[in-house]
Amino acid sequence: MKEKVIVAMSGGIDSCVAAALLAKQGYECVGIHLRFWMDPVSNGVDGKTLPQNKCCTIDSLEDARWACQKLGIPFYVMDVAKPFKQKVVDYFLDEYACGKTPNPCVECNRSIKFGKLLKRAAELGADYVATGHYARISKDKTGGFALSAARDKVKDQSYFLYHLGQKQLAKVLFPLGNLLKSQVYELAGEFGLKRIVERKESQGLCFFAENTPKYFLQRHLPAGLFKNGPIVTVSGKEIGIHKGLPLYTVGQRQGLGIGGVAGEKEGEGWYVVSMDGKANKLVVGRKNDILFKSLVCSKLSFVDGAAPKDAMNVRVRIRHRGRLVPAKLVVKNGKAFVESKSGFTAASKGQSAVFYQRQKVLGGGIMKSAL
Repeated sequence: MKEKVIVAMSGGIDSCVAAALLAKQGYECVGIHLRFWMDPVSNGVDGKTLPQNKCCTIDSLEDARWACQKLGIPFYVMDVAKPFKQKVVDYFLDEYACGKTPNPCVECNRSIKFGKLLKRAAELGADYVATGHYARISKDKTGGFALSAARDKVKDQSYFLYHLGQKQLAKVLFPLGNLLKSQVYELAGEFGLKRIVERKESQGLCFFAENTPKYFLQRHLPAGLFKNGPIVTVSGKEIGIHKGLPLYTVGQRQGLGIGGVAGEKEGEGWYVVSMDGKANKLVVGRKNDILFKSLVCSKLSFVDGAAPKDAMNVRVRIRHRGRLVPAKLVVKNGKAFVESKSGFTAASKGQSAVFYQRQKVLGGGIMKSAL
């Protein structure tokens, strides 16, 4: 009997080519389009109508349906709007309200794509769940599963997948992990998916249409969080007024309104260093002030299922496509303590820090503090 695979079909080129490859390899494929929560407000600041969710437009649904029909595989729509709102959107809003910078894509993968979808696959008697993620899964020397970065370093998405453990990896397929994006485009043409190739790919977070979260945050967070307050330097000097702390994140340089203000280390730009929620202050400094030598992470997850018992040398990524920083990792009492001689630039509370050895993902956690 053929092994059965549930393929998450967004309607984009990556998921469609993933489904085509698996069907060609002889798997029994079933396409499922996840229907996420949609922002009830769809009018942009310029008055134009905006898509309520970049991944759930009617066009993307129809493209996913068309691709499945083209490939000769069944197609279904799965409504995950309620859990998506609770686990992803509300988490995103709550973190910003607390002065943190969340990573909703990590939570979406954890709770929805490899949470709800794996559960549905089990209910349907499927052997695997497949997605168009750029990452690689392999068997390691002990017979377990290893998660590694994709061949295409620009498209690599392993950073968002560090929470996958042995149980999940045994049931997941990433058909694009060993391919370059250019090869995926070529394959789409070979599979007759020209309509998908011509579709513009969505960029950024899916649940708001704008290029910045600013307007989404203003629509959905209490107005009281957007009170003006002082912008102060790390030495305590007031040099400007901010427009509400949720609109800023550590490391931000643009849009501060203090570009011409003189201060320490004349000639350098200003960067957000931290947010003081109690005093409603935005703390800024120079580039050296956002370089942190150590991190403390909580809510840890390790691919092998257990944290390392001894200190180990790793490489750490603190944002998608960010550089891999050599560091020393020590796990103690459920927290990860990470130290680096070269330092981490603009480490933001609430973001994920992911630990690598060469290309292999060891695990990761949420940054709780940076010093």
